[in-house]
This record gives sequence, structure tokens and C-alpha cells, in this order.
Amino acid sequence: MRYIDLTKFGRQYDPFYFALESVSLELLDQLNDDICFLWNVHPAVIIGKNQLLENEINLDALEAYGVDVFRRPSGGGAVFSDPGCIKYSFISNSMTKDEMYIKSLTVIKDFLETFGIKAEFTGRNDLTVDGYKFSGNAYYQTKLGKALHGTILYDTDMTVLSKVLNPSKEKLQSKGVSSVRSRVTNLKDFVGLDLEDFRKQLHDYLNKNTYTLTSKDEVKLQKYRKPFETKEWIYGNNPPYDIKRKKKYPYGEIEIHLSIKNNKIKDIKFYGDFFSMAPNLMILINELRGLKLDESLLDRLNKMDIGAFIEGMNSLELYNLIRGEENE
Repeated sequence: MRYIDLTKFGRQYDPFYFALESVSLELLDQLNDDICFLWNVHPAVIIGKNQLLENEINLDALEAYGVDVFRRPSGGGAVFSDPGCIKYSFISNSMTKDEMYIKSLTVIKDFLETFGIKAEFTGRNDLTVDGYKFSGNAYYQTKLGKALHGTILYDTDMTVLSKVLNPSKEKLQSKGVSSVRSRVTNLKDFVGLDLEDFRKQLHDYLNKNTYTLTSKDEVKLQKYRKPFETKEWIYGNNPPYDIKRKKKYPYGEIEIHLSIKNNKIKDIKFYGDFFSMAPNLMILINELRGLKLDESLLDRLNKMDIGAFIEGMNSLELYNLIRGEENE
């Protein structure tokens, strides 16, 4: 695995690292190897690609604490990260999605075992210690390869975290907890090292085969970060709608906004913390536009791979949700 040493860049905002993932995906064939790197970030809430910002974040708290907000290119839920949080990316075109999760997070687990810490895989995408979450992870793929990125809460300000995140009651109830704060912990409480010592040891653990970004790579990086900084990308496009459906499933919370005309789907938008194997959810949206809200809709859905667009969902579940028969 090739490690990109970003020490010279110092602390950066998250779009820098999203852009670096894009550059890394383009480098996979050239290097003929997987790639990883560590992030060093400013305080921000990062929402999943398909989330409605206002559903996930306390906007007043965001302003009060001077916290930025960004949208990442992967699905999943909202996370808070600050200088006390270490983030990482693993990039590959040689592994399946399941292999990406297992092999990448095993690297983190193995590193923590050098401190005598036994981390465990839990839920869809978390790492925990003693039942408390310290790492959440998300995944996406393009035609060039796959990217997995995640967090290590090490010395994060938990007061700010609990104020700026605003998960739904359904999401918390599904996990059997009363607040987001009760689910997470800082690893510093288990390791004992200060943040910079821990970061350096993780840096040294990963840095076995360094790749140095070229001037050409850096030009691409600056170009690719710009779309991730636009208000259009961060805040999303929320067109008017007639009907809202929402349900919490084991694989994520799904919310759909429907515009209906003459009993046909005029437009439909999907929001939530779900994951997707498909590069573009617009493919599904375009397939659904113009379809009638009757049994013929289920016939059409049965001919599509719904799970590729909303991982874990089947055609009957989507049919029932659109029709309001699974609404909560």
C-alpha cells in the first residue's frame, strides 16, 4: 500500500481531502497499488451525500460554535470532526466493497492492538471499544475504483459534537440510546498519549511506502476541491414536493419527496443515511419519473436492481414506501 504523506500541507478543510481521494483514484493504475492517507482537519460537520442538511444539523449551534459544514461524496450519516479527530482514507481498485471495509478497518484495529486495545466491528460501518463508538466509516465507488474514509475520535470536543448533530428520534431509538453523546467516546481515554504523539505513531505505522504528490497532482487537487466547496453541493437542491414519506430501516433512514400529477410520478428525490453501490442515484430517479402509482409500479421495480441504488432495500419495500404503506 502506498501512503501519501501530507505533512507539508498542514491542517486543511475537508474538501481538500475529498479532492485528494479523486486524485488518488486516478493514480491507482499508475501506481498499481492501493493508497491511504491521514487527514488533519478544522472543526466541521460532514453530512452524507444523500442527506437533507436541515434534518441532521442544529444550524444555530453550528453558527454559535463557528463550525463549518460540508457534504462528502459517500452515503451514510452526519459526523462531527475537529482537530482532536483523526481521519483517514483507503483507496483501491483491487478489492470488493466488503473487502474494503474488512481490510481497511483491520489496519486500524491492528494498530490499536499495539496499545493493547481490542476494537470491534459493529453495526453497518462502526468501530467500537467497550461498546462505545469511536470510528464511523463510509464508502463510495467510481468507475476508477473505491474509496473508504473514516474517523477516529481521539480528543474531540464532545460538548460541541452533541450540540451540532441532530439525529432523528427514530435513529436513536433504533440504537437503544437517548442521545448521540451517549454512543461515542474518545480513544485518548483508553490510550493515554497526547493527540500529536498518537497521530505520529499512526502516521509512522502507515508510512511504509511513501508516494509524494507531484506538481501535476497538486494542480488537479486544487481543481477537484472547488466543486466540494460550493453552496450548491453542500446545501443540495431541494425542489418543491407534494408528498413526503419516511421510514427507518435496518440499513438506514430513507426519506422521499414526491411530486405527483395525474397519478404519475412527476419527480422524486431520495434523502437519508443509506449507502449506494451505484455511482449516480439519478439513474433510479429517471427510471421512476412518469410511472403510475399502481401495481404496474411494482412490476417495473421488480425488473430493477434497487439494492444497487439503496443498499439493503428491495423492490417491494420501495414500492410500499412510495405508496405510503410503510410511512412512519
